[in-house]
Amino acid sequence: MNDSPKVQRKNSVPENRTEHNHSDSSLAPPIFQTATFTFESTKKLASYHVGESTGFFYTRYGNPTLAAAEARLSRLEGAEASTLYASGMAAISSVFFSLLGTGARLVLLGETYRHTQDFASGLHSRYGVNLNITSENTPEALESLEEGPVRVLFVEIPSNPTLRVPNMAQLTKWAQDRGAKLIVDSTIASPILFRPLEHGADLVIHSATKFLGGHNDLLAGGVSGSKPIIDALTEQRALLGTILSPHTAYLLDRGMKTLGVRVERQSATALRLAEFLCGCKQVKKVHYPGLKSHPDHQTARTQMKAFGGLLSFELEGGPEAADRLVDSLQVPLLAAGFGGTESQVEHHALMAYADLGLEGARARGVPPGLVRYSVGLEDSEILRDDLADGLKCI
Repeated sequence: MNDSPKVQRKNSVPENRTEHNHSDSSLAPPIFQTATFTFESTKKLASYHVGESTGFFYTRYGNPTLAAAEARLSRLEGAEASTLYASGMAAISSVFFSLLGTGARLVLLGETYRHTQDFASGLHSRYGVNLNITSENTPEALESLEEGPVRVLFVEIPSNPTLRVPNMAQLTKWAQDRGAKLIVDSTIASPILFRPLEHGADLVIHSATKFLGGHNDLLAGGVSGSKPIIDALTEQRALLGTILSPHTAYLLDRGMKTLGVRVERQSATALRLAEFLCGCKQVKKVHYPGLKSHPDHQTARTQMKAFGGLLSFELEGGPEAADRLVDSLQVPLLAAGFGGTESQVEHHALMAYADLGLEGARARGVPPGLVRYSVGLEDSEILRDDLADGLKCI
């Protein structure tokens, strides 16, 4: 195993390097598909180790292609630094491992991605981390918790799958009053619509598999924040071996180049579909923060530039109607995930909670029969007409 005690300090893009200053003047970042890097002499190696020269040592510690993607994510988030992982869950679990230990207290605000909650529960049962999960996705729900120090407050903005948008100013104050780190999973919003660090968050996490990559062709996760925290996470990443591969980093960097135009179009289409669904007799409730009926509409208008490309809705006919609708739709694909160029649809409890059943999903806050719809880049009228035809079948 190749080890270097000071290698982590070396694997950052020099401050004066611009986005286009790549090897041999390549406009796009080259894929450095290599496990290790060479040195011209032992003198050059020694110079590297004492910090007199920059470069890369071994790809488990860092790679130029990865550094280019991390720099782009930092620019998008307005962050001092970012670090990329092999998946969104690798990013979340690594942050939890870094900040939590026996006796530390973790608070999850209301609904979160199922496997985030599962991992947090595992930390509680195996490692003695004290876990609190509030019953609602509101800052007010935090006031019902017992007093005492909190190490981490973790929230999703918007949340999955009912897209709650809690007030960041209230969350920041609550966390600061208790000396807690505020971590925001902003996967659904993307930095195009919402930048949590500007609102007081300590770290922002993304499943880069979703909107950041945007093409359903990669797995990746990202964390952005202050340089000291990111440096510590990057050092830990080298020990855990959860680094993103160079080829995937290249795909992610390419995907982030079109993030703005994709998310703006997806958000506009999602709003049109949400408004259409509100007028359909077969639909009981639509969850989308762009609607005035959404409980967090005013907060979302204040904090977000638009409302995102994901929506969910409940049907009058319940789970059976949800299954019929999903099966009858012709444009969106039945597949796990969201944020890609192709529209996707699912009966959420069946897709994400099949092992727990409908009642198990309900216990986690997911209404049986809730349909989650990820809007792609198709024409909005085509998606609307497809939904209209599908609703006729139930």
